[in-house]
Amino acid sequence: MSRAFSLKMDAFDAYKLYVSLKNHFSSKSYDYFKYNGQVRASKDTFDRRRDKYFFHKLSKHKDILGFLVSNFVYNKDAWVGEMVQNESAEDHYKKYLKFKESITYQFTEDIDKLNPDFNANFEVVDGQHPELLRKCMRGEVNIETLIILNDIVGFMNQWNKKIEDTALWPDIYLRCKKYRPFIEFDKDKLKKIVVDKFVD
Repeated sequence: MSRAFSLKMDAFDAYKLYVSLKNHFSSKSYDYFKYNGQVRASKDTFDRRRDKYFFHKLSKHKDILGFLVSNFVYNKDAWVGEMVQNESAEDHYKKYLKFKESITYQFTEDIDKLNPDFNANFEVVDGQHPELLRKCMRGEVNIETLIILNDIVGFMNQWNKKIEDTALWPDIYLRCKKYRPFIEFDKDKLKKIVVDKFVD
């Protein structure tokens, strides 16, 4: 699962973490967990980078891992300069933290927004985006809820076969797949919430 970086990191450490997470979220082949976050990175090359100042700034963040994950989930091509200079990057982190720290409450809130006809939320009609996916794309339901529901129900493999969109959905699917290992939750507890709401 996710590793906590409580020890102080220098700019080069922050750079290596940034590169490994960017590779994780943007590449189908690189896996942050499989390779334990290891990447080929030269200190000399880093020292010649014009943007190394931003990594110095990044290294001061209280939760570098969470900050980077939350921003790469939003934009897999996010540049470090945008992250440390724009307030929106901190907003992404706060949203990520809010779900992480109150996952049962946030998940329950999202579940209450779903169609009372449980199966209708996942149904793909004529190759179009299912209702649950549309809600997630509009920001009405958190991507974490989409991922957790897939863990419980297992619908994404069917979506991959039936959704005809070859632009947006494949990107969202990759994001979900890459983000999943960072999300820690009690599956039985959240499954019970779903069962209690939708099963008579």
